[in-house]
Amino acid sequence: MIKQRQAEPDLASLLWQHHEEIATAWAEKVRNLPGTRYAEHSISEIRSWLSSEIAVAVETLSSGAYEAVEVHLRDVSLTCLQMGFSISEVTGGLLVFQETAFLAIQQACLLGSAEIGDAMARLDVYLGFVMSCFVRSYTATMEKELRESEERFRTIADFAYDWQYWLDPDGNYVYVSPSCERITGYRSDEFRKDPELLERIIHRDDCATVIEHLRGEPLESSQSHLAEFRVITRSGEECWLEHVCQPVYGSDGRYRGRRASNRDITDRKRAEEALEDRERERIITAERNRLARKLHDSVTQALYSVTLCADATRMAMSSGRQDVAIENLDRLHRMAREAMIDMRTLIFELHPPVLEEEGLVGALQARLAAVEARAGLRAEIRVEGAQCLPLPIAEELFWIAVEALNNVVKHAKAQKIEVRYQFDGSSVCLEIEDDGVGFDSAEARRGGGAGLRGMEERAHRIQGKLEITSTPELGTMVRVAVEI
Repeated sequence: MIKQRQAEPDLASLLWQHHEEIATAWAEKVRNLPGTRYAEHSISEIRSWLSSEIAVAVETLSSGAYEAVEVHLRDVSLTCLQMGFSISEVTGGLLVFQETAFLAIQQACLLGSAEIGDAMARLDVYLGFVMSCFVRSYTATMEKELRESEERFRTIADFAYDWQYWLDPDGNYVYVSPSCERITGYRSDEFRKDPELLERIIHRDDCATVIEHLRGEPLESSQSHLAEFRVITRSGEECWLEHVCQPVYGSDGRYRGRRASNRDITDRKRAEEALEDRERERIITAERNRLARKLHDSVTQALYSVTLCADATRMAMSSGRQDVAIENLDRLHRMAREAMIDMRTLIFELHPPVLEEEGLVGALQARLAAVEARAGLRAEIRVEGAQCLPLPIAEELFWIAVEALNNVVKHAKAQKIEVRYQFDGSSVCLEIEDDGVGFDSAEARRGGGAGLRGMEERAHRIQGKLEITSTPELGTMVRVAVEI
């Protein structure tokens, strides 16, 4: 604390007497200082700030007590810091005060040259104190704001529910939030001491993809990366994480590392799996019911018809009607053959190939061998391109093909079936073509058969385009195309 000085009413009264012209000249000069933030503000705004500075100077020089200016400078320091003014900008503006005050006092011609020099010396002492006090106050205020900012950040980060962390460019942890222990069972200091701990606890099925991302080059600009993967907690449990990260760049544009947030989504994943299980069970139940109806409608009725035909044949033979008996035997043979085809179809549908293991092409080959070939049809499959498809798309395509093949075997009276599969990485096309009797496709659509509706629904589920082309006596082609 500076001790009180003797009152200097002459200088104080001169400043107050000419404070309007001093404030105006000061504001104009300050606004034109090169490379400062003053240029972002209007003359009137700057003048209002500087008027308060002159008022404080008058009060201090009049009373000789410096407590008021110290309080004022603490407020000024906080305001300047919040507005982004640097120490050099403010002290540069204060130096202009001496220049404008000198000109105003000199032009007033109220004092002799010696008195003016004495007054300006006193003003110089005052400004020296003010600048020294401002620098101390600004520095203290900046340090306080920094501590409070760090405290706010740490409070927010430490009490965040998600697991937050920041890696520097060398892959070392700058910060790890305590939530990591709630999620993984490992403390934040364990991650900081062992930067590779996260990689070691990643589930082995997700390990390769996630580690490739974690060790990859920094992302461009502020682009973020989203991923879902599993980790094995300290207690050996499987935990699903939703991982979001993005690069961190300093004000100078240099890469500062990677900031990430890991959210525990295990409960959500379990709920999704439960829904998938229920949906799978619903589909299985519906399929069982469909097969049961099919068994009743086709095989059971076929066997009943066989029984009736056999009885009629026996009666014809008993009555000496050999021609009728021969005709019935031919009909009996056809019905038995059709029943056998239906039974093979049902057996295949009860135990279809596992698409995850066989792939779509392998499953179609198994179907052609199990049903069409044994029914006496010439069946072949042509493949172009890769055979790896997403499982949901492969499943729907497979059952569309099965429905088309069932129609050929039952109704087309075909001799040959050709299945064509084309996949170029971005789209897949599956075609089933036969040389059978064909049908009126427009009439079939108006009739709205269950088989056609089923194929259309399956194509719609995978956003595919289904086309059925058929002409009586010229065969049929079913084509489904899907963009991957």
